[in-house]
Amino acid sequence: MATSANQPIDESLVNIYEEHFLRHADTVYRFAFALTLSLDGASQCVRETYKVIAANLAKYVDTAEGGANSILIEVCWRVFNEQKSKAFASGHSAVTKALQPLAISARAALVAIDVAGLDAVSAARVLQMSDKDLRVHLAHARRTLLNGGAQL
Repeated sequence: MATSANQPIDESLVNIYEEHFLRHADTVYRFAFALTLSLDGASQCVRETYKVIAANLAKYVDTAEGGANSILIEVCWRVFNEQKSKAFASGHSAVTKALQPLAISARAALVAIDVAGLDAVSAARVLQMSDKDLRVHLAHARRTLLNGGAQL
């Protein structure tokens, strides 16, 4: 959390950042990887996500305790969309090969719910989709994975 030399660091905000946001770093990374299909792309998205959170932490204090995970996924989704024009070297892992055939919106829905653990209403809100669109993307992603259209 960047502060100028003259501003004291608010220890309570540091504690909130550490206790409520940092513990979800792995989940945010998995979400970012599903979007970018790249180790470098995921790292950049996670780094930028946490920079946004740190810069705006006072804004998130009231919702951090119960909603840090959804805040992080929402910010990561926004960061990804702002960086969408960047090209990242795609990986060659089994996960990459399984997710690559899916549209980004389907990957986002799948990972927001099945990995990040968001409920459908929260996932639709943070991904800025209607509930119906989210469920269509999620069903398509699950069906594709189950039917072998994307092999693990």
